Amino acid sequence: MNDRELIREIQRGKKEYLNDIAEKYYDDIYRFCCYQTGSCQDAGDLAQETFLHFIRSVEQFRYRNLKGYLLTIARNVCMDYFRGCQRRQEKEESFRQKAQEDGAFAVSQQARSQQEEFLVTVEQLTEHLPQMQREAMVLYYGYGFKYREIARMTGVGIGTVKSRVRQGTRKLRKSMEEQGA
Repeated sequence: MNDRELIREIQRGKKEYLNDIAEKYYDDIYRFCCYQTGSCQDAGDLAQETFLHFIRSVEQFRYRNLKGYLLTIARNVCMDYFRGCQRRQEKEESFRQKAQEDGAFAVSQQARSQQEEFLVTVEQLTEHLPQMQREAMVLYYGYGFKYREIARMTGVGIGTVKSRVRQGTRKLRKSMEEQGA
């Protein structure tokens, strides 16, 4: 059953199909939240929150692109997350700086899956970018969305999305060149 048919059945009262949608898109939403937050633990909570928002709004959903719609919800949930925990992030950053100054900062050598390692690498590459550029690059390169789709999800013009991706790519390239990579 395709997405459109699933939505129709859900809107007709067959809520059991919500599980099919969650199973199909959970990994993508989780990875997106990881990219946005830099925290795999928080990403799990935010992915669940995304699906709760979807469940509440499924009756009003008019089919276009379900994955894009879910990523838009995830983006909004992540923005709420950042607004709500800005102080905590400032405290964590202060702790990291102090730990680096004291020489006590050590990277944990926990066993990680390849996916987690990839997410950490992507986060490290894009962490210095402004949030808007980072988001556009993750959607474009990480998920393969077209500029038009990203523009619709983020609520900005196509030209703005192109500019953000282009500028982010330039910044990454320059940073890698400076590091001799």
